[in-house]
Amino acid sequence: MKLLQLLAVVLLAVGCASESKRIQSVSTPELKLRHTQLVEEVVQPPKEKEQIEFELLQRWQAGDRAAYLPVFSL
Repeated sequence: MKLLQLLAVVLLAVGCASESKRIQSVSTPELKLRHTQLVEEVVQPPKEKEQIEFELLQRWQAGDRAAYLPVFSL
């Protein structure tokens, strides 16, 4: 049973890291489009929206003016 729990924790950690890397590899216009889609959805997955906003904020602070959002909800 402990082996199963350990495997679940490892897979969860890998999945979270993979999601973060996936978001980092997406272009700024695609991230802004996805963010707009998440804002407009009635039921939003808040984690994805927060990750996208965090990535856009980092890009904007690094000088990517296209990554600007009028309001960062972080």
